[in-house]
Amino acid sequence: MKKIMKWVIGIAVIIMFSFFYAHIAKTHILYDNRVDTSKYMGTGVLSGKIEQKFVSEEDCLDGITIKCSIQGTPADSTVKISLKDDETGKIVAKSELKLKDIKNSKFNVFRFDRISECKGKTYTLYVENPEGDVEKTLGVGFSYEPKTEKGTELLINGNNVDGTLIAKTVTNRFDMETFCVVLLFVLYIVFFVKFLYRLFK
Repeated sequence: MKKIMKWVIGIAVIIMFSFFYAHIAKTHILYDNRVDTSKYMGTGVLSGKIEQKFVSEEDCLDGITIKCSIQGTPADSTVKISLKDDETGKIVAKSELKLKDIKNSKFNVFRFDRISECKGKTYTLYVENPEGDVEKTLGVGFSYEPKTEKGTELLINGNNVDGTLIAKTVTNRFDMETFCVVLLFVLYIVFFVKFLYRLFK
């Protein structure tokens, strides 16, 4: 009976661990990640505004992560984003990052208060770098793939561009795929260690 209880408790602990571990920041890419990164285009220092339309694949949104590139050695710079619900025309989220918090040539997460009932809705993401100095090449730039993905539209400084911003939506939620992978991995380790113990006992 004690042996059975140990197994029950052990499995319960593993399931709980996997459950908590599976609460992740789930991302959905706006671009095609099969495109070679060497083909990405750059905006250079952004002087105006990027407008990226996309359709949400998640029911809730908690942020946007964008690949940022620091140009030159600016004393200070800020990247501001806002999100517009195209159906209502209202700005539903805003966020910003200071230069000191931006990782060069990496994805940077712009977090905002959760937006609900998003799935299937079209949003416009606005990206600005107000302190960007084009003449001195000081500020922050962004990357985009040279192809317009389905359900998207990209404008840079008011000009329609054939491309899609290198960005992802972020949703903090339970992910079943991660849960199953972690659960199976932990169970495999447990049974493998138990097998080795019996083998060399």
